[in-house]
Amino acid sequence: MAERLKRFIAIIKKRRTPIGIIVLLAAAVGLAAFLWGDKASASDYITARVERGTVEVNVAATGTVQAVTTVQVGSQVSGTVQWLGADFNSQVKRGQVVARLDPAIFQAQVDNARANVTNAQAAVQAAETEIINQKANLQAIKANLEVTRVQREDALALVKRYQDLKNVLSGRDLEAAQAQANAAVARYEQAAAQVAQVQSAGATAKAKLDQAKASVSQAKAQLQQSQLNLDHSIIASPIDGVVVSRNVDVGQTVAASLSAPTLFTIANDLTKMQVLASIDEADVGQIRQGIKASFSVDAYPGETFSGEISQLRLNAQTAQNVVTYSAVIDVANTAMKLRPGMTANITIPVAKRDNVLTVPNAALRFKPNLSEKEQEALRQKMEQRRQEREAQRQAGGTQEGQPAATPQDQQGQQPAPQSAQQPAGQPGDTAQSGGGGQRQRGQGGQGSGGGQRQQGNSNQSAPASGGGDSGGQRRQGQMIWVLTGTKTIEPRFVRAGLTNGRVTEVMGGDIHEGDIVIIGQNETGNSNRQPAATPFGQRPPGAGGGGGGRPPGR
Repeated sequence: MAERLKRFIAIIKKRRTPIGIIVLLAAAVGLAAFLWGDKASASDYITARVERGTVEVNVAATGTVQAVTTVQVGSQVSGTVQWLGADFNSQVKRGQVVARLDPAIFQAQVDNARANVTNAQAAVQAAETEIINQKANLQAIKANLEVTRVQREDALALVKRYQDLKNVLSGRDLEAAQAQANAAVARYEQAAAQVAQVQSAGATAKAKLDQAKASVSQAKAQLQQSQLNLDHSIIASPIDGVVVSRNVDVGQTVAASLSAPTLFTIANDLTKMQVLASIDEADVGQIRQGIKASFSVDAYPGETFSGEISQLRLNAQTAQNVVTYSAVIDVANTAMKLRPGMTANITIPVAKRDNVLTVPNAALRFKPNLSEKEQEALRQKMEQRRQEREAQRQAGGTQEGQPAATPQDQQGQQPAPQSAQQPAGQPGDTAQSGGGGQRQRGQGGQGSGGGQRQQGNSNQSAPASGGGDSGGQRRQGQMIWVLTGTKTIEPRFVRAGLTNGRVTEVMGGDIHEGDIVIIGQNETGNSNRQPAATPFGQRPPGAGGGGGGRPPGR
């Protein structure tokens, strides 16, 4: 074929016509397309190096800075503010008077209650005097009762004597004696009735005394209540601290009919603060008491504050169908930079791995576009490696550091037909690309993705694949593509571990530090190559999966 090409060029040179030049160029382009159009060079791939580093998974949350102890000072009585003894940012001590209400009404109530007490005490004295009088009357009546009893007995004895002497005495004398006896008996009965009446009056006097004493107690209680209202018109600070807010002015009327109005808000000690963080229910399982946390506030950009989680509350908060749990973070505020009410952007580290092999998440999502010849070559190579591993297992187990065979290797599965494959760039690709939130597009020669344009990139940690758990762990075997020293690509199986959404820990597999992994594929030189199924039954991504060029139709 080379000899024919030389003859053809010689003929064109002899004629030296424009048509010949055009034909020559067309032939050269066609020959180049025939020889190299079905091969992908190493420059078509975007690569990164396998390195050792630290993988840290963080939970992001927001919260509010607040004092450890905050007291709202209110008024228990209604009235008009007459005097204020504290203002914003005022330092106050416990028991210090911070406000006074107009005491005129309360003082009048105290005076009225005191008069009622005096009146009730006078009633008690009157009741006691009445009891003494009734006791004296009772004694007099009892003496009179005794006199009438003697007279009755004497009159009855006289009647009996006259009856014995009725033959001597006249009937008139006997009748007179009988009448006197009857009168004596009547006087005795009258005296007895008077004794009962005086005793009843004495009991009534005692009841009046008890009633008067109860009135005294009631009047004293009313006096005490009026005195308390008068005392509550003087408002004092319940704690040592600083006034955070003042809600009233002199002359303002406060009404405490239903609830106590808040006059001041006092924070106990601003050198010790708390951050009340709202933790999403998806992350709360990773949070525990004693974890260190860091946060920043908008007032001091670039500065980070640290604290420790002291409490994870069980009470759930639901807002717009989002369930969160409150975590309390204790923070030292010796520099007095933090102020109550600041919004804190919180980062809570929940897992960390130091000095581990890491690969970019884009490498785990990458799937190359292979021609049928390349697929066949890779299929044969993987079949050979499967047979070697099978022989090693039969000889006594897998050698240390050798990756476990995948289900495709063990069963020798053939790739699914192209018609059954999902076309590149479809939404279903997200199941393979993972939850890192970083779907790359339009990469062109970057190393490890530092200058790559990404969509949905988030600082929050997330699993790099759909199979990872909430802690950023990726335990299942995954396949990555490595650029070998001969500038060819081959798949390697790895066991992924912790991920922070950008890089993933490699816990095992056929990969080493310094290996070159592929994270994307340029569109240049591949536009004429149709996406084809890989030799492992995996659907082809559009233009290099999550780390390559723009998917078809974009």
